[in-house]
Amino acid sequence: MNIDKYLTERAAEHAAALLSPLGNRWLHVQGVVQRAYSIRTLFKEEEQRYLIAAAYLHDIGYAPSLNKTGFHPLDGANYAIQSFRDVRLASLIAHHSEAAFEARLRGYAHALHAFPREYSAVADALTFCDMTTSPEGKRISFEERIAEILCRYKEQDIVSQSIHQATPTLSRDVERTKLMLHQHDINV
Repeated sequence: MNIDKYLTERAAEHAAALLSPLGNRWLHVQGVVQRAYSIRTLFKEEEQRYLIAAAYLHDIGYAPSLNKTGFHPLDGANYAIQSFRDVRLASLIAHHSEAAFEARLRGYAHALHAFPREYSAVADALTFCDMTTSPEGKRISFEERIAEILCRYKEQDIVSQSIHQATPTLSRDVERTKLMLHQHDINV
């Protein structure tokens, strides 16, 4: 497959245009992108482009103009498939940070299955970047991120319920990336 060499730049432009008015959401995305850049050397060039583009676009579904379902991974993936015509990119967005758990609770599991779930080091790395970045874009531990999400949402909220269900899987995703970083002697 020949990936668009300008994918990262296009993703950055779309994210800035749609997310920069959203305050902390934009700060978070910028922090996730910085995190992706800091670990990119784990991957070959094409994989780096996907990781960084997905980091820019993982929360694009929060943009008010794209909010169709109220489930940002699905809204973001639908936008990505229309705007970028790249199934892999859309799938990384759709399934970022184990979104399938929340999709089931929201009744969107079938809609999410329209985007093939990728089990790869890139998908794990995207989760690592997202789950170790605070809402303000700062680096935090995985445990701090989980606690922050649970504090932000009430116990009965679908987000809290899905995070409780997803935490063991999220932890494994993050640990696989940490192991790769350790094996490559990359300290982040």
